[in-house]
Amino acid sequence: MPLVTIVEPGADGAEPKVAEVPAGATLFEAGAKVSAGIDTSCVGKGTCGLCRVKILAGAEHLNPFTDEERKHLGNVYHLTKVRLSCRSKVSGDVTIQVVRRKR
Repeated sequence: MPLVTIVEPGADGAEPKVAEVPAGATLFEAGAKVSAGIDTSCVGKGTCGLCRVKILAGAEHLNPFTDEERKHLGNVYHLTKVRLSCRSKVSGDVTIQVVRRKR
């Protein structure tokens, strides 16, 4: 089963959280499994655009960019490496960082 490693933003030296999930699970589901604190208001339905994560490693183990992601994030993935966790399905090991909303 794939491992999703979640690195906290700005947490120098903090242990990352690791979730083992079945292939086809979303990064959102992996984050929920280890209480990673991924923002959401639609609870994984792809409508709010809040569950942003930065892909640090393993992008090749994710499904292609979706229409919902283009709507909320634009076409700049190649620059930002940011995806919606609820639309990103894993097929292998991935390392991510949660993108926190500025308050």
